[in-house]
Amino acid sequence: MDQFYDKQGAAIALDKEARERRALAAENYNPVFQHLADLELCIPCEEDGYLDEVVFAVQGILTNVSLVPVTGEKLEARRAIRLGQRAEISGLNSQTFEDAIAKLEASHDKFQQFFGGQSIQRLVMQNGHFGRALATSNRIFTMRSDYPHEQSTSFEQGVDPLGVLERMSTREIFHGPDNVVKYYRKLSDRSDGWFPGAFKIGDIVELQASLVVVQTANGGIKMTCRLHALTLLDDSYTKEAAIRRAASKKAPTATTAVRKRIEHPGDVWKKTKKKDAADQEREKERAASLPAR
Repeated sequence: MDQFYDKQGAAIALDKEARERRALAAENYNPVFQHLADLELCIPCEEDGYLDEVVFAVQGILTNVSLVPVTGEKLEARRAIRLGQRAEISGLNSQTFEDAIAKLEASHDKFQQFFGGQSIQRLVMQNGHFGRALATSNRIFTMRSDYPHEQSTSFEQGVDPLGVLERMSTREIFHGPDNVVKYYRKLSDRSDGWFPGAFKIGDIVELQASLVVVQTANGGIKMTCRLHALTLLDDSYTKEAAIRRAASKKAPTATTAVRKRIEHPGDVWKKTKKKDAADQEREKERAASLPAR
């Protein structure tokens, strides 16, 4: 986003979308799927004592996006396992987004109690030019050693059109249900299937994600947000910015007429030539006026 992007207009549109979607979520309340600003801080558990996954929705403006990296090269399992789908959103300091972030930060204490006092690294909220930002991600592959009995699943339509990611699957890694990220576009109050390449920085979107706790490389644990779905709500401000940007490059550069202050070498040569001809003519006239000898 640059000077061509209407941040004020986008912030107003985002707030309107967020309030409508928040009201819709409240009308269709589901304890395991809520708007982030209204997220219940209790942690539901299944009968076996394990945590249920709490999925929430939140709206924002895309400030960073790296979805499905398509490459023709065959990656080793240790490199392919790092491939991820990432999306970061900001609220441009809108109140609805700040309410959502506040509720997310408060949920850390509830998770801390569940893990019996073990220290959990907090979610880090980036703070940039567009206010605080929420980052979500989801890996494309899972290690088979972690889930030996999990069934693999096919990629969503439009995610892997060339079959590049499918060919990366091996005995060591697979694309499972937890790796699935769905992509949608809002059309007349309904969502249709969409594709990752359509999302651009500056788009107004809705994230669906869940709070999860994962183990870090040094043996600790941290909270993170796992991305499950991304819905395009409004891309008009991104398109308008692109049009203004293109128009600025096509506009002719203004030029100012400059009065010539220094004579061109050619002009000097012409003046010298005229002077020599005049001198020669005067010399002829003087010679003709002299008396003959």
